[in-house]
Amino acid sequence: MPFFLLKYASMEEVIIAKNKKFVVESVKMVHEDHTTYICTWSGRTYLVRTFVTGFQETMEDYKRLKRAGINMAKICFHDDEKKVIVFDYFPEDDCLTALSKGPLADIYFDALFALYRFARFSKVALDWEPQNFMLRGTQMFYLPTKWEPLTENNGLEKGGIRTWFLGKEGRGLLVRKGYDISALPTIEDALVNKSIVLHSIQHW
Repeated sequence: MPFFLLKYASMEEVIIAKNKKFVVESVKMVHEDHTTYICTWSGRTYLVRTFVTGFQETMEDYKRLKRAGINMAKICFHDDEKKVIVFDYFPEDDCLTALSKGPLADIYFDALFALYRFARFSKVALDWEPQNFMLRGTQMFYLPTKWEPLTENNGLEKGGIRTWFLGKEGRGLLVRKGYDISALPTIEDALVNKSIVLHSIQHW
């Protein structure tokens, strides 16, 4: 059992951070350098991320993106000694899951391009694929913390916007992520290109 997980007599698995006992409900995602859990504490649900490596870099990236005006899940607690970060939990589907149910409505693109304005102004490039974003109300939230300096080649228009449509790129991403796309319509490349141009014109 990882050092940060404790198992009590009730057989509950618990992550302790800042002297708080976060009860593990499920594992959301496992990466080589960190694992993210859905946990509860004091009647609330949180995302708790435990790190093997990269804790300090994640903290610094989070602060950089917040200064840039990028909407993100709030860090509620962080334990520097145990290398644990506790985030607000958002129950909404990420945008790739939404795409797996059919073409995305205009509100998704309105919110995405609004967020992109902040990214462009602050010269940060995000990981633009839809699994990394979540629409909450009318605002788009970025789920990871990774970013890189914005260049001519990694902005939204060149860095993944095509995966937000049910063309070959979006369908390919859905298949790689394990979604059943047999009932989804296929959008031809020409229509994907037209949609991207129209959204770009509308929001610039």
